[in-house]
Amino acid sequence: MLLLTTTPRNTDDIDIFWLEEEEGLQRALRPLQESVIAVAEANQIDPNWLNYMTQLLMYDLVIVPEGNLWKTFGPLHIYAPPQEYILALKIFAGRDKDIEDCKILLRQVKIGTRQQAQILLDRYILPDARQNNTETIARSLDILFGKQRQQPAKNDGAES
Repeated sequence: MLLLTTTPRNTDDIDIFWLEEEEGLQRALRPLQESVIAVAEANQIDPNWLNYMTQLLMYDLVIVPEGNLWKTFGPLHIYAPPQEYILALKIFAGRDKDIEDCKILLRQVKIGTRQQAQILLDRYILPDARQNNTETIARSLDILFGKQRQQPAKNDGAES
């Protein structure tokens, strides 16, 4: 997913989202799988270099933004999502390799506070998904921005 950024780490795969109707994905799935295998064999790379399973796992968890046209190959149009979206997904995923990618992306998108990162999560990750993954998100944000301090309970002025 960091294909369009300068990074010291190879991401090992490219995640894709199919933007046409579900029926179009079903028609294209077999040729897509065959093409991925052919490219892997021709280039002696892992056959999992193109990850189309992300869509199946994430379609009901995220709001996919419009991307910017990056390349066209005949009828194939490749769009790249905003880096802010990639950052939100990586905070949400919370794996060690994602956290390392976040450190790079934070500088590139000029996100410097936990609150700014939370705004991205609110923009791209659906509320139920955020709620169901509270611990992972909190861990990611703690690593990236430091542990969040608990606010002391406010005293209403009454003596105890």
